[in-house]
Amino acid sequence: MASSGQITAASAEVAGDSALRDRANYEIHILYIRQDFDICLKLIESQLTAYNNACEYPIYVKALIKRQKGEIQESLQLFQAATCLNPHNVANLKQVGRSLYLLGKHKPAIDVYEEAQRIGIDDWEIWHNKGLCFMYLKMYDKAIDCFRRANQIQRHDATFMQLGK
Repeated sequence: MASSGQITAASAEVAGDSALRDRANYEIHILYIRQDFDICLKLIESQLTAYNNACEYPIYVKALIKRQKGEIQESLQLFQAATCLNPHNVANLKQVGRSLYLLGKHKPAIDVYEEAQRIGIDDWEIWHNKGLCFMYLKMYDKAIDCFRRANQIQRHDATFMQLGK
């Protein structure tokens, strides 16, 4: 059995590691919002190497950057990797759905949005994006229903504009 000194040392190491990871995530966030993507990606790669690709936030931000650069398929794979690390994170699922939508894979996107709805709260963005998918599938009644549900949660000009179409 380990002594209390060993347990304390192990706890301190885990806490120190967590603090380092939090600090790196903060730096990644700052670099991302400043749109300093090259340095941000270098820091992300160093974190992924240090933690054997088991870092949800760096993967998520890398996926956002890839999508912004037009690399939609790669961003989808990265968002899926982040979802594997934390399957109950609705933000990850919403991004998987968005990437599928951008790739023209509307039915799989709807499936992902429905999964996000099962594990999360009622979310305007999910209803709105499901409505967009249904529009592209020419399922207009379902699209209208989704847009109305989105507006019941929170009114947005974008949703009203889609209803006008």
